Amino acid sequence: MRDLFVGILLPVQPVSIILFTFYCLDRVFKYEYKNRKTALIVSLIAALITGAAVDIAHFCVPESDTSSAAGDIALMAGLAIHALILMFLLKGKIWKRVLAVFLTSEIINTINMIFTNIQSQVFSLLEWPDRYLLLIAFLLMEFFAILLEFFFLVLIGRIRRKSDNTPLPLPFIAIIAVSLQLITGFLLDEDTGDTLASDIGVIRTVALLMLLVILILFFYIRVTRKERDGLKDMNKINAELIESQTKYFEASAKADSEIRSMRHDMKNNIQVLMLLLENKEYDKMREYLEEMGEGLAVTDVSSHTGDVIADAIIADKKARAASAGVELKVTGTISGVEISPVNMCRMLGNLLDNAIEAAGDGRLKDLPSDLRVIDLQFRRTDNFFMISVTNPCAECPNIEDGMIVTSKSDRKNHGFGIQNIRGAAEECGGELSVSCEERPFGYLFRAEVVM
Repeated sequence: MRDLFVGILLPVQPVSIILFTFYCLDRVFKYEYKNRKTALIVSLIAALITGAAVDIAHFCVPESDTSSAAGDIALMAGLAIHALILMFLLKGKIWKRVLAVFLTSEIINTINMIFTNIQSQVFSLLEWPDRYLLLIAFLLMEFFAILLEFFFLVLIGRIRRKSDNTPLPLPFIAIIAVSLQLITGFLLDEDTGDTLASDIGVIRTVALLMLLVILILFFYIRVTRKERDGLKDMNKINAELIESQTKYFEASAKADSEIRSMRHDMKNNIQVLMLLLENKEYDKMREYLEEMGEGLAVTDVSSHTGDVIADAIIADKKARAASAGVELKVTGTISGVEISPVNMCRMLGNLLDNAIEAAGDGRLKDLPSDLRVIDLQFRRTDNFFMISVTNPCAECPNIEDGMIVTSKSDRKNHGFGIQNIRGAAEECGGELSVSCEERPFGYLFRAEVVM
C-alpha cells in the first residue's frame, strides 16, 4: 500500500512544474508560442515521461541515498529537456527565449516549494492515528496544494488579462524570480528533508502566504497603472478624434459655402462668357475663364472612403502632410468591416502620423515632389480587408519581431505608435505587419493592417 501511494506522489511534482511552466509563460507572462497546441501537447508528454522516469528511478534503485539521487537526476533531466523544447517553441530572439524559460522555471519551482511547505506545515499540525489514513490524507493534501497553486496562477492570469495583455518584460520576471528565491531561501534555510513538515513553523507559513499575497498585489498594481495609462491614452485619442472631426466639418462647411456662392454666380458668369463669345473677344474670354478657374479651387475635404471618421482623420492629416511638404494620396474605400471610431483613430491616425514624420524628414527635402508621397490604400478581397500605408524615409527603422524599436533617446515616451496600431488591429481581429525596402532615393517603408 505504501509503495502505491509513493508511486502516485512521486510524479506529482515534475508533472505540476512542467505544466505550470507552460501555463505561466502562456497565460501569466503572455509570451507567444509558434504553435500553442504543439507546445501544450509536448508539455503533456514531457510531464508524463518525466513523472514515469522519477517513479522508475525510485523503484528500480535499491532504497538508499542512491535511490533519491537517481530520482533527482531524472527530475532535473526532464525539466531541462522540457525547458529546451519551450525555448525552441517560443517566438522571439533566442536570448529572450532562454531567459524567459529559465526565469519562469525558477519562479514555478519556488512557488511549488512555497505551496509544498505550507501543505506540509498544515499536515504536521494534525494527528493521524491510522497509518493508511495518514497516507490518504497526505496524498489528498498534496493534490489540494497543487490545485491551490494552479488557482494562484490562474488568478494572476485573470488580473493581467484585461488591461495588461502584453508579454511581461524580462526585467520584471527577473525581479520576481530573484525576490522569491531570496525571501524563500531566507525563510526556509533551516529546514531540511524530513524535519521540514514539523519545523517550518506557523510564523514562516504566514510569511510564505504573505509573500504570495504580495506577488498578487504586484500584478494588481501593475495592471491598475496600465489601466490608468490606458485611460489617458483613450482621452488623448478621443481629443484627437474630436479635433479631426471638427476640422473636417469646418472644411466641409467652407466647401459647401464656396460651392453655393459659385452656383449663385454661375448664371452671371455664363452671360458674360456668351457676350464675349458673340463679340469674338477670345483673349478677354480666356482671361475671364482663368480667373474663374482660380475661384474653383475649393477646400479639399479629403477622400470619400465610406467612413466619416476616416474621412475626418484623412482631412486633418492631409493638411499636416501639406505643411510638411508631403502629398497624401488616398485610394479605395472602407467596406465589409466594422471599426470603432477609437480604433480607427488609433490605427489610421498613428499610421499617418508616422508616415508624415518620416516623409517630412529634412534629409528628404531635395527629393522630387512625385516621390515625397504617402500612399494610403484601402483594399477589400473575398477573405480580408487591408489598410496599407507606404512612405519614403531617410533611413530604415530598426524592426525587431515585427515591432519598430524607436531610435529616439527618450524611449520611455516614444515608440508607442506602432504598439497602439497593433493593439487596435488585434481588437478588430487583425494584425499589423511592417517592412522596409531600399530604394535609389533612400528607403520605402510599408505598414499594413490586415483584418
